[in-house]
Amino acid sequence: MRLWIMSDLHLELTRGWDLPTAEQRPGFDVLIIAGDLVPKAERGVKWLLERVPDRHVIYVMGNHEAYGEDIDRTLEKAKEAAAGTNVHVLENESVRIGDVIFASATLWTDFALHGDPQGAMAIAGERINDHKKIRINHYRQRFLPHHALTRHFKSVAFLKEEMRKQRGEDRLVVATHHAPVRQISEAPRPGSDHALDPAYRSDLTRLMVPEPDDGRGALRPADLWVFAHTHESFDAVIGQTRAVSNAKGYGPWPPGEKTWENQDFNEKLIIEI
Repeated sequence: MRLWIMSDLHLELTRGWDLPTAEQRPGFDVLIIAGDLVPKAERGVKWLLERVPDRHVIYVMGNHEAYGEDIDRTLEKAKEAAAGTNVHVLENESVRIGDVIFASATLWTDFALHGDPQGAMAIAGERINDHKKIRINHYRQRFLPHHALTRHFKSVAFLKEEMRKQRGEDRLVVATHHAPVRQISEAPRPGSDHALDPAYRSDLTRLMVPEPDDGRGALRPADLWVFAHTHESFDAVIGQTRAVSNAKGYGPWPPGEKTWENQDFNEKLIIEI
């Protein structure tokens, strides 16, 4: 199966870029959009249906999908918009396409990357837009770091359950927005603030190596883990899992800019599985 993979297209912060036309795009079976397509996830579904009406699409909500919105309501509206179509909006859910199982979640983080989750949560609460622009509880509350932490644990439990299921010769592809690896690149983007790293990524590489049956079933890692959020590119095999990120990031903003933020973004990246 040929997977067309990309993320962090940020249509709200992009001018003059679009998906390659039908004639120019690579041959693919499933398109994976690993989040941060556009605020209001239902708008993302509409955009995808207009451009990719004839192939399966896995659409994972990023943090930006919920900016200015109630995070659960925009997910509901996206699912309503995608119902009965080729676009699969998945949050702690899986879908089988052919002989491949796609398991997806926004994921968030455990804030434990530097060993001080409480300190990392305090910094994120003060400095990350997620905790200022996203609402929960029917818009009545701000989405705070401890809400993100709870969602992270639920998503990890879901992914473990998927990895413990018997799947025979079927392959498992995990798609999350937040990163499951500690380090994306050896040369972080200029201006990167490592104090904020725990709000962007967790170390989930333990899920990329097999675990024996502990009474709940042996854990068999995913064949491929697609992720996003850091606006960087990554492709490595960790344990038994190939981890891939292909993020565009912000831009372009003509006429001043002619390209996008991540110079390594490949708008025609295909992964065969």
